[in-house]
Amino acid sequence: MGKQRLRPDAIKRIAFINFGGIGDEILFAPVIEDVRRALPQAHCTLFLERRSQSVKDLLTLDEVVPLQVQGQSRQSLFAELWGKLRQGRFDAVISSGSSPFIPILLFASGIPVRVGFQTGAVSRALLTTEAPLAPKNDRKGYAADMYFALASSFLKHLLEDAYQPMRPVLPHLKTPSEADREWAASLIPSHQSGPKILIHPGVSAISVQKNILKGWPPARWAECITRLCQQGHQVYLAGGPDDADTITEIQEALPAALQGFHNLYGQTKNLLQLGALVLAADVLIGVDSSPMHLAVGYQKPVVAIFGPTDERKLLPPNDARFQAVTVQDLNCRPCLWDVRNENCATSECLQVPVSLVLAKVQQALQISASSAV
Repeated sequence: MGKQRLRPDAIKRIAFINFGGIGDEILFAPVIEDVRRALPQAHCTLFLERRSQSVKDLLTLDEVVPLQVQGQSRQSLFAELWGKLRQGRFDAVISSGSSPFIPILLFASGIPVRVGFQTGAVSRALLTTEAPLAPKNDRKGYAADMYFALASSFLKHLLEDAYQPMRPVLPHLKTPSEADREWAASLIPSHQSGPKILIHPGVSAISVQKNILKGWPPARWAECITRLCQQGHQVYLAGGPDDADTITEIQEALPAALQGFHNLYGQTKNLLQLGALVLAADVLIGVDSSPMHLAVGYQKPVVAIFGPTDERKLLPPNDARFQAVTVQDLNCRPCLWDVRNENCATSECLQVPVSLVLAKVQQALQISASSAV
């Protein structure tokens, strides 16, 4: 149980555990990236939720192990995870979970190096490396920085002064293939006149089912698209399978034969294709959902509409490429996760004015233009 220091070259197999949606996996990506950079010889496996397994196309990993988390009891999940960790013969495991049961699970797995968050006496006794974790109500910073403490604590302990951590902490995703980039260029041609704005209005169906509402009303999307087209922009509307109803409502609210509008709904088949569209556009407009994190991972300007969630936790700080838009002077937001676990009855925070979004888009276009020079 001692906190001995292994030789870096003795670590051949590393398990990462991070449960959540695709956005959570992208926020966790810097942990994997920094560990792989420091230990290139290690075989890296990510344990994640089955609903997020498509993120494997975006991350540099040797293996992804999907687990059914939704609808499974914690006891059953931990038993399944314990068995897979034992079978994997890992030399190190890094887990993002803050549950007090996580240190017990990692210790029971028999893995020599166990890295997790500092959560009290149990983590202190059973983990070999603890990463700092602020109390829940005090977690105001970018979530990727919070996760990254796992990598930096582990690698500082392992490599000492030889370790130079990533700065700034940003996810870096796999570049889409040449075929995907050519496909995206056929849909968003570079020679087309006017700035190119990709709009992805969708949120996951599971969040809607849980009454976690983060989407913008379709009527406001339609107004935003109309005004952007009237300003001479090329606007491209994309969405995933969960967005069919929203896309239909937006289209029904748009003027007929709107010049500059292009409906790309249903064209993307995977996250890399969506990434290729993000790269082909000048700016992405979205909400707090995985496409927003995708844009950050490709370092493309994004304007993200936030309702009940906290933009400080979900967008990199002090980076003008990544802009949040919120209802101003609404003291009750952000509330989700800190105050409540679902939306309130009115969701006033989702009534973000179109004018504020358009102003942020103009700023983002200026940044996009300057970076292209």
